[in-house]
Amino acid sequence: MNVYRNRNFLLTYAASFISLFGSKLLMMSYVAYVYAASASAALASIVFAAEWMCSLVIGLFGTQFIDRRNAKYLLIKLNAIAALVTLSFAFFTAIDNFRYAIAIIMLRALLSHAVSSARIKALVQFFSKEETDLFSPVFNSSLFIAIALAYAVGIFIQTVVSFTVIVVIDSATFLVAAGLFALVRPNAERLAESTRASHAAAGHRFDHLKQALSSIARNRNLSSAVFYIILSVTAFQATYEIVMTTVPQIWFGQGRAGTALFFMFESIFVTAGAFLYQFLNRRGFITDSNQHALNLGTVAFAVSVYLLVPQFQHHLYTTLIVINVMVVAIELVWTHQFKQMISNTASAQIATVTGVQMAMGYTLMGVFAFTFSVIADRWGITNAIYMNVLLTIVLVAGWELLVRGRNTVQHVQPSKVSVDA
Repeated sequence: MNVYRNRNFLLTYAASFISLFGSKLLMMSYVAYVYAASASAALASIVFAAEWMCSLVIGLFGTQFIDRRNAKYLLIKLNAIAALVTLSFAFFTAIDNFRYAIAIIMLRALLSHAVSSARIKALVQFFSKEETDLFSPVFNSSLFIAIALAYAVGIFIQTVVSFTVIVVIDSATFLVAAGLFALVRPNAERLAESTRASHAAAGHRFDHLKQALSSIARNRNLSSAVFYIILSVTAFQATYEIVMTTVPQIWFGQGRAGTALFFMFESIFVTAGAFLYQFLNRRGFITDSNQHALNLGTVAFAVSVYLLVPQFQHHLYTTLIVINVMVVAIELVWTHQFKQMISNTASAQIATVTGVQMAMGYTLMGVFAFTFSVIADRWGITNAIYMNVLLTIVLVAGWELLVRGRNTVQHVQPSKVSVDA
């Protein structure tokens, strides 16, 4: 654990976690509030979709600006603005003001996704290359931990205090995060290198997107990382969060307390998954030669476990454990692929490439969450899970066949050239 006592890492991780916790606390609390008031998973999922869709704007149009800036000062400013925007939510907490609340959530989401892109850019400005490679696998695990903990804490707070108090607490988290980011000391050499490379790579308005997509298409490791990250957050995270929101109330009659329990356990298991990956990776169990097989094996395991969830709908704690075993498996896949994405992306394109990935991933998260919720409302949670698992299998099989086809073409072309010669 000594390697994690790096001052910049501790400050950045803490600030990132607190900022992410703040960005998710209000949203997750509002999801629980809307579901309790309307008993509609579809209506509640609109809150998820509204936030996730906003990533498209930042991912496609904001990351070029972020790539050229000093991440430290950008993170301070964005968090301070988020604190002010959050306070305005206090006037629109009633369910009758749903449309206005969604508008504020979307504005907060724009700020939140900009912060996420700036945090990733910080990986190549705050740390040396060796430190970036070391810290990147666990760095972004704070996102999933923050989501889970925000839901659990938010639901608990709602039973004790008013929704307005949640808004005030939420606003305060952004100010604390801004203060912690102010204490970070960027790596001078890496900051200068990153800024210089980003400005050198600047082009016309949409050139950054073309360059990012070209980089993803050309690099097999990068394209695979992007696919499996998107798969993890759509076919798995977007749907199992709906399951954890509804199952405690529909299957077990546990109400908000049950949902809080499920999300609290998710935060623990996500943390365990991130550090389990670091343990396995640092001891040489994950290598370039076996990573593809391990990745497919872990996804297959996660799919198999997901299929088991409906079989335990009469056993609360068994269901809780089964879901979180799947969470650990998905965290292993996501963590490794995030590391692959960072290590295979040029520092000048970090925010842009990850922004494109987030734009695609979060937009599809909204689509998956809403579709899964509609199916769950109409045909039940069990059928929704089965249909989601079937789609996941089709997506993975299709991707692997596509990659295999590309590899075959690349191996055939050289021999064909030599014969023609």
